[in-house]
Amino acid sequence: MAQQQSPAIVLRATEFGESDLIVHCFTREFGRLRGVAKGAKRSMKRFVGSLDFLAYVDLRFFEKKTSDLVRVDAATFRSQFPGIREDLDKLAEASLLAEIVTFGTGERETHRPLFDTLLRGLALIDHLPRWKPAGCGIGRMMEARVLSLMGFEPNLSACVRCRKALDAIRRADFSVARGGIVCERCAITERDLIPVGVATLKLLAQGLRAEVDAFPRFAWTSRSAVEAARILHPFAQVHLGRELRTLRFMTSLARAIGG
Repeated sequence: MAQQQSPAIVLRATEFGESDLIVHCFTREFGRLRGVAKGAKRSMKRFVGSLDFLAYVDLRFFEKKTSDLVRVDAATFRSQFPGIREDLDKLAEASLLAEIVTFGTGERETHRPLFDTLLRGLALIDHLPRWKPAGCGIGRMMEARVLSLMGFEPNLSACVRCRKALDAIRRADFSVARGGIVCERCAITERDLIPVGVATLKLLAQGLRAEVDAFPRFAWTSRSAVEAARILHPFAQVHLGRELRTLRFMTSLARAIGG
């Protein structure tokens, strides 16, 4: 039973017995893993702080032939993204990205581009001097990029029915059922559409192809970020086949701040 090692991001950790933890990690070399960290709650050497939510670590573990769970031997701390932990808006967005990855990837399916994108996105969010409005737009572009890498890319380049290019569309709606935008003419016979500005769609479409480090250069407004959330969040839940609990928290947070 050889020891394995990989950079990893902790997606979740739950108590198991008096001193152990069940850890869910997204690793660069082995994909998403679940493992038992024996004595993690009392260890001051192998795990101190390194199995907290969203910790970026070097994970060392042993695979067990008789179990889907690996045995986590140690986790060497790399970063804990302190800027995210100190800001509720940043924490909410990072939690949503972690939840999307958790439910959008299979166990032990290696996906290095997705890992690298998630890591770069968390670092970007962590270092933002303030969240609104730029952070909201960056969050939407990160959500779209992560969904795209997992095979759930929304069709933002042309009408999903007549294939009219986005640049030629003056008024657009989004169809969650069809997974993309619908032009004004085709929308006449469609149902359950979500109105969305063409400028918002262009921002999202450009973000799907841009480098993550370039996201702060995009000129997002609060309105565009809200419009993007209205189409991306239901789209994500439909394609992942489940409600994303972080979205409820984000809604409650927005209401509390607004109130």
